[in-house]
Amino acid sequence: MNLLKPRLKKLLHIVGAASLAGILIWGSAPLAHASSELTDKGYQLEQMIVFSRHNLRTTIVKDDSSSASMMNHKLPEWNMPSGNLTMKGGINETILGQYMQAYLLDEGFMPNSWQPAYGEVDFYANSYQRTIATAQYFAVGMLPTANVPIRHTLSINDRDPVFIKPHILDTPKLYELCMKYHNDNFEAYKADCHRCFGSFEKISDFKNSPFAKQHGISHIDTSNLYLNMQGENKNILNYSGDARNAYKLLDAIIMNYFEEPDNNMADWGSGMTDQDWKNIGCIKTRGIEMISANPAIALRNSHDILNIIADDLKNDRLKFAFLCGHDTNIFNILTVLQAEDYTLPETILTKAPLGIKIVFEKRQDAAGKLFINPYLMYMSDRQQRNSSQLNLQHPPMLYPLSFKGLHKTEDGLYPYAEIEERLNMINDQYNEYCVIK
Repeated sequence: MNLLKPRLKKLLHIVGAASLAGILIWGSAPLAHASSELTDKGYQLEQMIVFSRHNLRTTIVKDDSSSASMMNHKLPEWNMPSGNLTMKGGINETILGQYMQAYLLDEGFMPNSWQPAYGEVDFYANSYQRTIATAQYFAVGMLPTANVPIRHTLSINDRDPVFIKPHILDTPKLYELCMKYHNDNFEAYKADCHRCFGSFEKISDFKNSPFAKQHGISHIDTSNLYLNMQGENKNILNYSGDARNAYKLLDAIIMNYFEEPDNNMADWGSGMTDQDWKNIGCIKTRGIEMISANPAIALRNSHDILNIIADDLKNDRLKFAFLCGHDTNIFNILTVLQAEDYTLPETILTKAPLGIKIVFEKRQDAAGKLFINPYLMYMSDRQQRNSSQLNLQHPPMLYPLSFKGLHKTEDGLYPYAEIEERLNMINDQYNEYCVIK
């Protein structure tokens, strides 16, 4: 894909000069199609469906855990309960909501100070504090005078099974599909861990950690990483080993990286380089990928969410929908939709950064034909760590999505009928693989 197309002004409108300069530094990174250009070409924005990961939260690593003992530093102290959205996370999500407001106003999608009628907007979140709060902050940024209610189905911090399910392989076909992915990818996963764990040992001062001293070791042994199926029927996907234990500690390290814009405070004075941070992000991303991008887990666990998205796309009254869940949901959804492989620029979390949004724009041309413009929207690490203000001249990162087997138009859109057919096909696959007959 040629990034610098003739209509440079339009690209700058969407990407911004600063972001474009960053892309030239980071290398070849495709951009979401300039949506204002789509409007100029007669593709009217009719509806937007957004699935979001929650924004920055406090760590879920406990001070007295085995994982925490792998670090020779005190874990960061947070002023909010474990797992909750931080103040900075709320600020950043509000900024993203404000950007969305500016974008939708510019598109002519909504009037200033829009007061949606009943059924025109829907905000639905997992019942965790961090997901409800993310949706609330985004709504405040986008629709500050509308007092948008955030729908959640359970008590606060209870798991809504729409968003979080156990990794159970409860049919033979599902188990077989899971094992094929494991067999095809496990050795590459171990190799990535072996390549990157030096950066973990550096930031954690592992050789001087309580864990290292207790076990008489100075390095993480990535060779003892293994598949460890759990549950009474040994059908719950899980991985174990020292590398997996250390992987859990990355939660505290990565959340501190985004909370602290000061590099020396973010890495406990260990002197982490940009490559070290990329290695940390790689370990985290690959660890999630081995479970949540496994097509068996993705198919089983994305079913309810994709049904909601499919129904929302058919709902002509609904103008804007926002669902808020987790990074695992991002992997699940894009895996079953058969998204082309991607590596997001300007972030260490190259698949599902904090606050990332899968965006489905439904557009209609002059002949009444419907199309979908799918892309990812997220803050770069620089924007996230510094809570940078965003606007149409300095937007968040926008990355176009492509799906295997589907055909984009010359304007970068998918016919809505093809997306609808893909969603129906996924539902058929779910019935084939996941429904016990």
